[in-house]
Amino acid sequence: MQRFEQAFNDWIQQNISEEKNHRRREILLKGLGHGTIEFLRLIWFPTVGHFNDLYPEWEVRDFNNGYRYLDLAYMPGSAKGGIEIQEYGPHARDLDVRRFKDLCWRHSLLALDGWTFLPIAYLSIKTSRNDVNNLSLLLLENSFRKKRLLL
Repeated sequence: MQRFEQAFNDWIQQNISEEKNHRRREILLKGLGHGTIEFLRLIWFPTVGHFNDLYPEWEVRDFNNGYRYLDLAYMPGSAKGGIEIQEYGPHARDLDVRRFKDLCWRHSLLALDGWTFLPIAYLSIKTSRNDVNNLSLLLLENSFRKKRLLL
């Protein structure tokens, strides 16, 4: 895991140092969520081996002129893949009707804007690692296909 720690720290520092958007920079300085780090440590890095074209806490504008942040955005070329780690508390147990509706709209609008969206339950990272690994590989393949079509 030492290789992961070094690559992760370098990647985060690079994102912070290159970020010109003060909102995203502040979020990055606070650190990534536990679920996102576990996904990167247990799934992404062992599978992909690097963080190229992957951006943490990526800011997107919504149709109400607001700002939303994706846990991870995978953007090789002009392909757009969003990864959200859904932890049980804030995404299920503590979810009120208004927040549930907002999450549904968010996913729908991102899909209509050309994003391939991959919501992953945190529990799946711990108990269904092979399935999450396969989903991640499919996201990479899908993004690669989109990238090649746009060339």
